[in-house]
Amino acid sequence: MIKTFKIIYLVAILPIFLFSACEKDGNHIMPKIKAINKDFNISGFVMGDTVEQYFDGVKMREYYGQVRTVYPLDQLAFEKDEINMELRRKSNGETIYRQTFNINDKQNTVPRFYFDGSNFNKGYTYPDSQGDEYTVNFYLDPSGGSTSVDINIDVLEYYYDSTKPDPIIVVNTTTIPIAENVKPGEWTPYLKVQIPMAHQQQDGTELYPIVVVRDSKTKDYYVNNKRDQSTVTMELPYDGVSPGKVQSIYLNKKTVTAKMFYLEVYDLIPLFPR
Repeated sequence: MIKTFKIIYLVAILPIFLFSACEKDGNHIMPKIKAINKDFNISGFVMGDTVEQYFDGVKMREYYGQVRTVYPLDQLAFEKDEINMELRRKSNGETIYRQTFNINDKQNTVPRFYFDGSNFNKGYTYPDSQGDEYTVNFYLDPSGGSTSVDINIDVLEYYYDSTKPDPIIVVNTTTIPIAENVKPGEWTPYLKVQIPMAHQQQDGTELYPIVVVRDSKTKDYYVNNKRDQSTVTMELPYDGVSPGKVQSIYLNKKTVTAKMFYLEVYDLIPLFPR
């Protein structure tokens, strides 16, 4: 998530970061720009604490969740030969990263980073896949609430009836646990994901596996108590064809209105390719 603060735009679709202005005889004037360098790129992931971005002491943005360049052609406008960028923790103002950009740089790229609320790292560390095993760990963002959750594979046995308002009619569900009592604010260990095996209980049905999140105590679906709104997009193994995979799933229940929520899901590993 990116919250953007006051930025002066030179071209409507190309935001230029400008860092000072002054007044002459009471009239507001633009600073003199020495050069405009293309290709300002920033990418990473932030959790646990909001990160604020500053250029030469001027606050520009806040980051939480996935961090990425706002536009494909973000540019830096140089009034002098160097621009200093800082990333600071919002909670206490601590500077966690600094980088200086020079007017002669051909590219202005911030190394891909991962901030877990305490430590700033240049990248996210994860294990290699082992054979044909599927492993996954989960992080439940505490901003969504203090409830612990269970994460299961639900194999839905269903048939299709076009005469119904909801044409997918589920007649049976086989539940395969992945993680129990996942506490907000903590990564789980890497857990092995089982092949979702189930047997049809009646003729004319199909089987379809999904990953769902439930409240550990009440067993209600985690988001709005609705199955389809509490599903996690992730890959599951299939018998005989799985090459093995590692996934790191970040979950955050986010507010739409006072009583409505949605589930934000990220797999961090594609965001940090080796």
